[in-house]
Amino acid sequence: AILAQGPTSTPARAPREHPSLPAAHAVDATAAMVIKTDLCAYTEYRIYPGRGQRFVAKDGKISFFISSKADSLFHQRIKPVKLRWTQAWRRMNKKGK
Repeated sequence: AILAQGPTSTPARAPREHPSLPAAHAVDATAAMVIKTDLCAYTEYRIYPGRGQRFVAKDGKISFFISSKADSLFHQRIKPVKLRWTQAWRRMNKKGK
């Protein structure tokens, strides 16, 4: 007598990255945590969560500054191209990349 069996072939499982983790929680080396960053309206530096300050103008335009120094220079109407530490100066003078 032959016993009734299920499907004739079972699909092969992909090898796990780590033996103690279940297949659904295998470690993926390419996955990275994504952090929402904004750009400073003056310096063009990245602003990470919990940093910087937001300024809303009378016309409703929102500016986000990395520091009070950048905020102050913006309100004094000093051009970022004239300051060596800003990205605008670096781009104008072909520095870096």
